[in-house]
Amino acid sequence: MNDAQIGTGLRRAPWKGYKWVWPSIILLAIIALTPWLIMGSYSFRNINYIDPSAAGEYVGLDNYRTALHDSKFINSLWLTVKIIFICLPIEFLIGLLVALCLTSQMKLKKWTLPIMLIPMIISPIVVGLIGHLVLNADFGLVGITLKNLGLIKGTILGNPKLAPYTIMAIDIWQWTPFIILIFTAGLLALPKAPFEAASVDGASSWQTFWNVKLPLLKPIFIIAILLRFTDLFKIFDTILIMTGGGPGNTTENSNFFAYKINFKYWNLGYGSTVVMLLYIISFLICLIFVTMVTSKNKAIH
Repeated sequence: MNDAQIGTGLRRAPWKGYKWVWPSIILLAIIALTPWLIMGSYSFRNINYIDPSAAGEYVGLDNYRTALHDSKFINSLWLTVKIIFICLPIEFLIGLLVALCLTSQMKLKKWTLPIMLIPMIISPIVVGLIGHLVLNADFGLVGITLKNLGLIKGTILGNPKLAPYTIMAIDIWQWTPFIILIFTAGLLALPKAPFEAASVDGASSWQTFWNVKLPLLKPIFIIAILLRFTDLFKIFDTILIMTGGGPGNTTENSNFFAYKINFKYWNLGYGSTVVMLLYIISFLICLIFVTMVTSKNKAIH
């Protein structure tokens, strides 16, 4: 066998095993797409298991028009946006500052990082239950303390103004360690050559940080923001356990609103429309993030 034949064989070799992968790909596609297609079909129909008159007839875009003019849906979407734009910057800044401290003090990282990761390991349902119990004004440590100090009247979770921010605080406490972990790994993986070149050129610590370290960390930043955005967009467990969407609907984000329409009111037609709109919004935003990452990689290569 000559070199040309060997080269041809090597080029064809990766394709030989693909025929064994296709059944798995097709099965996963069916599992993923079938519920989505059913949801899309329901979103154009009037399906309500509680209302006998809703027999599944085709209604066109009526459900979508109803959703876009539904003040409760708009308010739940606005709360989701507020949660993202408050929690994400705080988690990002704290995570970056702590990661910089940990990477500058390796002994500190060895002992403190495992402890900081504990909230991230706990299930969101358990975190919600802990928050609900701790903030209780009758027997919760934090709730009793705040009540005795006169800082609040009643319970925090029963206050329409404080309840949403309490949900955000719990999320920041649980998931900031995740950002710290990502940034710490990113900082430790940075190449040393650019920093050595900056030191030779006489760059100050701030100039090195701003012009060398931050640009190198941009792909890590985008990935971290994307991961946390998807989690914040679909936050549900903590809200369900801590407030149940209350008081009133002040902690009812878009994901909880979709849950309530589908599985509390059993209005699957309108509920599917809400879920489809949320899917479109999240897909477009994730597409922007992915485009940013791929364009950054192309620029590097």
